[in-house]
Amino acid sequence: MSANMGCVVTKNRDGGGSTGAGGSGTPVFVQTASDNYPDLSQHNNHLAKCLTPDIYKQLFDIRTSFNCDLDRCMQTGVDNPGHPFIMTVGMVAGDEECYEAFAPLFDPVISDRHGGYSASAKHVTDLNPDHLVGGELDPKYVVSSRVRTGRSIRGYALPPLCSRAERRDVEKIMVDALASLDGPLKGKYYPLTGMTEKEQDQLIDDHFLFDKPVSPLLTASRMARDWPDARGIWHNDLKNFLVWINEEDHIRVISMEQGGDMRAVFSRFCEGLGKVETSLKSKNYEYMWNEHLGFVLTCPSNLGTGVRAGVHLKVPLLSKHAKFDEILSKLRLQKRGTGGVDTASTDGTFDISNLDRLGTSEVQQVQMVIDGVNILTEMEKAMEAGNSIDDLIPGSKANPDLADYPDLSKHNNYMSHCLTPQMWKNLKDKKTSSGYTLKDCINTGIENPGHPHIMTVGVVAGDEESYDVFAEFMDPVISARHGGYDKDAKHRTNLNPKDLRGGENLDPKYVLSSRVRTGRSIRGYALPPHCTKEERAAIEKITVDALAGLEGPLKGTYYPLEGMTDETQEKLIADHFLFDKPVSPLLTAAKMDRDWPQARGIWHNAEKNFLVWVNEEDHTRVISMDKGGNMKAVFTRFCEGLQKVEALMKAADKEFMWNEHLGYVLTCPSNLGTGLRGGVHVKLPLVSQDPRFDKILYAMRLQKRGTGGVDTASTDGTFDISNLDRLGTSEVEQVQCVVDGVELLINMEKALEKGNSIEDLLPAACKPRPPAKIMSSNYPDLSKHSNYMAKCLTPAIYDKLYKLKTKAGVTLDDCIQTGVDNPGHPFIMTVGMVAGDEESYDLFADLFDPVIDARHGGYPKTAKHPTDLDASKLKGGDDLDPEFVLSSRVRTGRSIRGITLPPCNTRAERALVEKVCVDALAALDGPLKGQYYPLTGMTEETQDKLIEDHFLFDKPVSPLLTASNMARDWPQARGIWHNDEKTFLVWINEEDHTRVISMEKGGNIKRVFERFCGGLKKVEDAIKSKGHEFMWNEHLGYVLTCPSNLGTGLRAGVHVKVPLLSKHDKFDALLEKLRLQKRGTGGVDTASTDGTFDISNADRIGVSEVQLVQMVIDGVGLLVKMEKALMAGQKIDDLLTSQGV
Repeated sequence: MSANMGCVVTKNRDGGGSTGAGGSGTPVFVQTASDNYPDLSQHNNHLAKCLTPDIYKQLFDIRTSFNCDLDRCMQTGVDNPGHPFIMTVGMVAGDEECYEAFAPLFDPVISDRHGGYSASAKHVTDLNPDHLVGGELDPKYVVSSRVRTGRSIRGYALPPLCSRAERRDVEKIMVDALASLDGPLKGKYYPLTGMTEKEQDQLIDDHFLFDKPVSPLLTASRMARDWPDARGIWHNDLKNFLVWINEEDHIRVISMEQGGDMRAVFSRFCEGLGKVETSLKSKNYEYMWNEHLGFVLTCPSNLGTGVRAGVHLKVPLLSKHAKFDEILSKLRLQKRGTGGVDTASTDGTFDISNLDRLGTSEVQQVQMVIDGVNILTEMEKAMEAGNSIDDLIPGSKANPDLADYPDLSKHNNYMSHCLTPQMWKNLKDKKTSSGYTLKDCINTGIENPGHPHIMTVGVVAGDEESYDVFAEFMDPVISARHGGYDKDAKHRTNLNPKDLRGGENLDPKYVLSSRVRTGRSIRGYALPPHCTKEERAAIEKITVDALAGLEGPLKGTYYPLEGMTDETQEKLIADHFLFDKPVSPLLTAAKMDRDWPQARGIWHNAEKNFLVWVNEEDHTRVISMDKGGNMKAVFTRFCEGLQKVEALMKAADKEFMWNEHLGYVLTCPSNLGTGLRGGVHVKLPLVSQDPRFDKILYAMRLQKRGTGGVDTASTDGTFDISNLDRLGTSEVEQVQCVVDGVELLINMEKALEKGNSIEDLLPAACKPRPPAKIMSSNYPDLSKHSNYMAKCLTPAIYDKLYKLKTKAGVTLDDCIQTGVDNPGHPFIMTVGMVAGDEESYDLFADLFDPVIDARHGGYPKTAKHPTDLDASKLKGGDDLDPEFVLSSRVRTGRSIRGITLPPCNTRAERALVEKVCVDALAALDGPLKGQYYPLTGMTEETQDKLIEDHFLFDKPVSPLLTASNMARDWPQARGIWHNDEKTFLVWINEEDHTRVISMEKGGNIKRVFERFCGGLKKVEDAIKSKGHEFMWNEHLGYVLTCPSNLGTGLRAGVHVKVPLLSKHDKFDALLEKLRLQKRGTGGVDTASTDGTFDISNADRIGVSEVQLVQMVIDGVGLLVKMEKALMAGQKIDDLLTSQGV
């Protein structure tokens, strides 16, 4: 195996899709990604929208440090197709590392779910309640206020994957941290395990209690395992600060109170979170957080802040308005009923909350709720007074304050995420000294809604003053774009190339060229979106005059676009120096193409390694460049040229726009700070194919694009690699990132050329953090359980086995999970175990053997099971009285060797089982000839016919089966085969690989058994002819999923009418003596209503098929004899006594 960022890559797993030797005589199925690819054609979720066969193949073999694979993350999306009009996510993370290991899928899912969030974006975190504006909402309309979020503890798997021990550790860590709270936050923890009825009732009354998940989205994510182990509720004495432990996330933190004081609620929220985090850090624990995704939680929908700030708002009139949903959308709010998700309001009271989670801060999201609810309240008041609300609707032309407020409901840019109606009201009438307005700043963002997966800025500055006059809006945009930049932050400037370490010898075999560029703006003149022709001409003159003062290697010539000759133009094109008139809608909407080509031009030195563009997107763009890898020389020339130009400008009483907060001021907020892009064209054909390439770049604060410029792709493994940051770090620091990062990338490329691993070269951020050292026991709490597993399992057995895995990866916990999750009934003893594969019975024999022995009433581990499928050995059975015996059937199961059993099999394995069985069944002829009906794509007509024939089986809903993972991928590769005479039936991939049933009306069970044996033999022969065989051994007989079916797997049953006998007080005792069992004719756990019972053999293992069917024949014959006696008014005491009853 090789480790990939802590992701174990299973070599050769994508091999041949066939069975191969696995050692110890147990074949192991080798599968391919293409065979295992899910059918998502009927699905409506973000997973289905984003997953492709190529992405799946790329990630198929990867395992995280916690052994989570991609299928574990996406199983909930496969199992829950969703609703045509409700788009679910379809994915969860099993651990923190999943978001990196499976980034090629998670990134587009995250972007799609959050309305566009690029893989290189930085999330903003702000938990300072002092940054809120307002927040005291009208209590007449706001019934209650709350803010909630989730947190995950680093080093532990998330709820879909975590072990019992990890869950218990999380509980202990959190309860200890919460115990440190004092004052108004002091509280108490109430674990679900052992909770008294009084406590439960009180928590229900307080609306604090959470239930075991029943939503298929959660159960398919395996979040209900081991319930209620290590789950609980903590709340303070004042009952306004609440923590749920081990629900859908490690913790859910909620601050709440009656009324509309959202400011107080958020302040408590921030204070409590901060104090708990401080306590955790004092014990060397920390929350999962990174600058890209913010706080890491189980569901991608909650990444970022995880915040849901909501109020219960009474708006009975407004909620009936035709534009209510549209108004909420414009305000970036969402509604649901006060009963929770997917509930409706019944009285006009709604739970109104923020729509966004990722890319904006906690403060911004709560501010949106405050501002939005204020507007909604104003609207409700207006309607109460009988007034129109048209003038209050965002974007309404009737409201002077919001007359020009843009409809940003379909937009994906930083402007649309940050602008609020309140900001608009505050800023719309303001102008800079040059006359630039907020509308001017955001016009490019209004006209360009953006791409779902590409987050643009959506704002430009018209002059230097724009950043001050519109700071209320510009500051959050800048912070969001630069991944968090406080309005009081100071930017560092350093243009001393001597501070750069190395960079003079980046290997020219790999580095084709190096360049550093920036922009500069001349103070006192409007920026390109707003400058006049006169200002543009002045900028040109100032710049060209300064450049004319350069001498030596920097001496050069200016080439104005106006009047440029064809010869000059062709030369500049050949040198790649010419820039064109803007055609990008982002630039044209910002009015940067006005008066083209007036006062624009290109200056470059004679050596063509120092270049200045005049009046392109900024007043000037300054570029230093060279072939090869001497970045140090390029940066030195860059600094020297810039400083000389600046000195010449200052001599003419001009200066660049710069301040200690924003650094160098440029047109686009994305370029504030240094405005610097230090880049190299570097050949990385091998390392660029690594699935972690983007994450490696991000960890080193680098970004990539094709060598053709922005939004181009590489075609030959050559990339333009440059610094990701602009603001908050200096020029030297940013170029140093490029130098150090490119050197590391080259070393990786060289290692891969030699066939070596790059694991030791990975940046620290790309290496998985080791899992936490587990403190708690993983042994399940079985104190309330009634099943054979709980009866037989001991700590010693568990400790011996729980770390073992079969060759297919099945663990002991996989086998016992159904028994842990289903305590059973005090009077009904279930098994509590399943096998994940054939090897499970051997590897975990220390537990399986006693369970099998207990379940089958004594079956020692040295016993040998007899198999006998010779129907000719039966005595009688062809003449059970049809007046009493309505129907007869014999069924069994079979498993195909080398393929895991249903609780653990993959889609590829399940499909192989289907193919092997259907091919074998197709060989049947004569009375056994039939047809296969797959559940996938089944027509309604076929379905109705199979229901009428009682042949159709449903998706498992029994908790015993769902906890065994038997409902996964339904209905993939499941189906029903039956012969034309409808007397021989095979279910494929239900609870076992196959269920084989022979049946007919009446009492000729001999003929039923003959057909059963003949059909089974023909099927087995056909399977063997293709190189497959059934699982069988001389100890367990035929190996099936549930230990209760080992041996023969056979259930021979008849529907028999015994209304009189069944009322006899010794009926059950008689059946037990005859080794028979009864149930209603509706199936397991049903009762008889008319004295007709389904009577079948009680045993499975240790006796042969012939013996079991003989027991049924003899026993039913006796039952019928007794029923006839009772009908004749005779006693049956002698018959009972003869059986020892």
